[in-house]
Amino acid sequence: MSSALPAALVFNCHITGLAVARSLASHGVRVVALDPDPRGLGQASRAVAERHACPNPLEDERAFVDFLLERGTAWGDRPVLFPTNDEWVLAVARHRATLEPCFRIPFSEHRVVDAVLDKRQLYRIAAELEIPIPRTYSLDDPEKTAREIRYPAIVKPAEQRRFYDRFGSKVFRAENASELVRMSRDAADLACVAQEVVDVPAGGFYSYCSYVARDGETLGGFVGRKLEQYPEGFGTACLVVGEQLPEIAERGRAILKAFGYHGVSEVEFIYDPERNEHLLLDVNPRVWKWIGLPVASGVDLPWLAFADAIGRAERAGRIRDGLRWIYERDYALLSRERALFPATGEVVLAVWDPDDPGPLAQSFLNDGPAGRYYCAC
Repeated sequence: MSSALPAALVFNCHITGLAVARSLASHGVRVVALDPDPRGLGQASRAVAERHACPNPLEDERAFVDFLLERGTAWGDRPVLFPTNDEWVLAVARHRATLEPCFRIPFSEHRVVDAVLDKRQLYRIAAELEIPIPRTYSLDDPEKTAREIRYPAIVKPAEQRRFYDRFGSKVFRAENASELVRMSRDAADLACVAQEVVDVPAGGFYSYCSYVARDGETLGGFVGRKLEQYPEGFGTACLVVGEQLPEIAERGRAILKAFGYHGVSEVEFIYDPERNEHLLLDVNPRVWKWIGLPVASGVDLPWLAFADAIGRAERAGRIRDGLRWIYERDYALLSRERALFPATGEVVLAVWDPDDPGPLAQSFLNDGPAGRYYCAC
């Protein structure tokens, strides 16, 4: 590892953090993993030089910020921060003025992050840009929306983790008006919207993934197509293929530019066969679960963010399209239920690496006596 490079702090450090740690360590960066829970897979990786338990910002945000400030100098000159979930991003963004003298923060300020995560603002801007979205309704008047929307419908939040912790689900699915009204009232403080459910065909989920520099220049962009997710319906990816679609990339760049967002992000789209359109779904202003796919495909987004943060901006190279990323555990579980898209060709494994076996061993422990580690990737 190069002592000339600052350290990187990756938190929380599970599957997403594992990919980030492996990316940065391969460039000689000293990676420090922070997490309230020691069972995250990334913490078992040889790519991680140090592991520390830290406060959970959902439980005590001030304590988490104080933890960083009290220990910041121990990790050298202004380490680069890599939060991997929305709540960690928001905690850093909200305290940016306090943290920035001690750390490098490679993403936008709180005003921009908050706006991107607010589905109401996101869909309003999309409409102005003429980027199609699922039919979406405000919940300012739940009874009125319940009369107008087509069922089944979903209620979805601005901040997924708080919603999940309260209700044990990423979204509510309402089959009728009374359910939608009840769910809307239960989540009234979480900045939710209601959407009609789109009948997405198999393999109809796409993402534009990029790193945008502070000056607005895109230093690397990549389109992935999610083929399988677990659990089915509203789960997370377990099989993704690189598939560069200019329309997806163009719309992704446009929405990021409209918000003035810089940093790593994933802009999600779904294909609606009824409208024959790719519809904007969400923007994740952070790294995400299958970020190992663009890394392996030549668009090393964590490294682009790190290099730009330390003043050594680099551009991504040529994309190796068609690679498939697989999260082994969930893909295997899903295969017991039905025939799947095949994980053939050149495959990027989320966890297993013969030179770094610790994360796979930890995954076995997590399904055994150690207990399940939760990550809202």
